[in-house]
Amino acid sequence: MKIKSRIPEQLIYKIWEEKQFNEVLKTSDGTEIEIIDPGSRNHDKAGPDFHNARIRIGNITFTGDVEIDTFHSDWRAHGHHLNQRYNKTILHITIADNQSSGYVITQSGRHVPTLNLSKYLSQPLRDTILAEISKIGEDEIKMPCSEVADEVPAELKLKFIKELGLLRYKKKCDRFLARLKELIVLQEVMISEPKINHDFHKQIEDRTFATTDFENAEIWQQLLYEEIFEALGYSKNKDIMMKLSHAVDINFFRKIPKENFVAQAESALFFISGLVPEISKLEDEETSEYIRNLYENWEQLKSNYDGIYFNKSQWHFFKLRPQNFPTVRLAAGARLLDRLLNKNLFSRIVSAFSGIQNNYKLISKLRDLLIVQGEGYWAKHYNFNKEVRSDIKYFIGLGRADETIVNIIFPILTVYFDIFEKRKLAERVLALYIQFTQKESNHLVDEVSEVLNITDKKLRSVYYQGMIELFRNFCIKQQCLECEIGKKVFVS
Repeated sequence: MKIKSRIPEQLIYKIWEEKQFNEVLKTSDGTEIEIIDPGSRNHDKAGPDFHNARIRIGNITFTGDVEIDTFHSDWRAHGHHLNQRYNKTILHITIADNQSSGYVITQSGRHVPTLNLSKYLSQPLRDTILAEISKIGEDEIKMPCSEVADEVPAELKLKFIKELGLLRYKKKCDRFLARLKELIVLQEVMISEPKINHDFHKQIEDRTFATTDFENAEIWQQLLYEEIFEALGYSKNKDIMMKLSHAVDINFFRKIPKENFVAQAESALFFISGLVPEISKLEDEETSEYIRNLYENWEQLKSNYDGIYFNKSQWHFFKLRPQNFPTVRLAAGARLLDRLLNKNLFSRIVSAFSGIQNNYKLISKLRDLLIVQGEGYWAKHYNFNKEVRSDIKYFIGLGRADETIVNIIFPILTVYFDIFEKRKLAERVLALYIQFTQKESNHLVDEVSEVLNITDKKLRSVYYQGMIELFRNFCIKQQCLECEIGKKVFVS
């Protein structure tokens, strides 16, 4: 169980060692268990929790190791099924009562019976532990190599993580290029999204695109708009934010007058998203006034829109911090659209790379172009009629600006400079991506870097992105034997 947990591990170990059970223990398939010797506690980081235990299971007495996990699924999630250290395990103990199988399988292929310990604990202790387990959930960040990653040389880990960071970057560039090609074809056939009964894949695959096909500024603006909106949605609302940016394309916003752009763009986004409540249900006069203005602005715009509408049930609000509510994110999006269409955001980004030679000044400029200060109604509210405790200073702060630079601006510029054969600028973008240091981390990268013992590198973007790629494409999928780190600890 040697992972960070809210479960009182020392108490569980003590209960096991002192055999504090009032009933006869049974495996998950009903076979009786007698603890002859609970074994000696393993104080090392790696390996089962107890060594040299003697346990009678049914009519047979076994001598070997005992592993205690919170969830039955932890056996695989923590890589025990790949780790030779667990081949002597004779009993697998779980705390949570949620297993789908009565046994686990060792690296050598042997079946090990499972005992669900919670059934045999005193009721107060059982209630306490199960309450803590409900807070953890099985979707916690788990890496199969968490107990043995330290055995891999740092150089090998960093080399592999860097390769993954570059691979992740290339995949984004490829995706952005594919979307640009799709946007070109969509413009030519004048079809609005969402596309129904239109598959352009073959048309795109069979076509050789010329540099001149990419000269229309609208496709670059649309791409940047889509990607920024998806990023503003974070993990819970990114899909619907992307759908919204497809449904309400950049040309719709181009028709909004510059002098009242933000207010009218907000009204369009809120009405089409389905988030505007009825005025009659509001008690707050400030909110009522704001919504009346939304209605007035939407009346001037809605005749220009013939696309799909969304509804509130499609949006996620649960367990979001106030500044991450989709309402606040849409307010930020309206202001970035203003910069994109009325303040030449994309061309200013391109010009910054071409004209600013000092990397520090360049990054500072990019951040300035993307950071959005809080203002107006949404600086004081996180939802309609819901005030924040303290004003939201930034709709998009430094951390989110850095994420946008790394995940969107850099790869878009790589594609842009490659298409227009500006090789040196393309090389500069990639070099900057490799050297760039972000100001903030996130929970996933914090956890992965701690397991791999490379916390000093986690803010370097190439490693930051590499750790995300590692976790999502190897750890979650338990592709340990395809991972260079996994090969070293589970195969060597």
